[in-house]
Amino acid sequence: MDFTHRHRFDAPLDAVVAMLADADFSKVRGEASGARLVDLLVDGSADADFRVSLRREAPTSSIPSEIRAFVGSRLVVTYTEAWEPPEDDERIGTFAVEIMGAPGHVAGALGLRPDGDGTELLATGKVSVPMPIVGPMIERALVGTVTRTMDGELEAADAWLAERG
Repeated sequence: MDFTHRHRFDAPLDAVVAMLADADFSKVRGEASGARLVDLLVDGSADADFRVSLRREAPTSSIPSEIRAFVGSRLVVTYTEAWEPPEDDERIGTFAVEIMGAPGHVAGALGLRPDGDGTELLATGKVSVPMPIVGPMIERALVGTVTRTMDGELEAADAWLAERG
């Protein structure tokens, strides 16, 4: 199941990229969903390519009931972003979400580009659960969970940028 998510930051591209490559912001971002941040890695820098990996643990009550049977009592989610070096006036990256023990995969592309005095984020992705009959139902549930998580992280990002802007 494909999905698209857009967001506009009220900050220039360089400030948004610097935030995304900042380990302190990544900690805030990792905790924005209410899950416990277990591990965090930021490798690289805003002026080159960089990678961010967040591993979180949450109670299974935080996910749709359709998925709970597959993951047990503990939910461990690893989110990884990989950003390419700057090119012209944009940044391009990829993301992946892995839920330990759960069927399926979430992956996609990220883009940042100037939008007036702000920056536009475009995330396009695909949720894939290769299971007959229940796969599409789980895919819909995962799209909703991914979208809500993104919204929480983007709210934290807006607050971060406003405090420093």
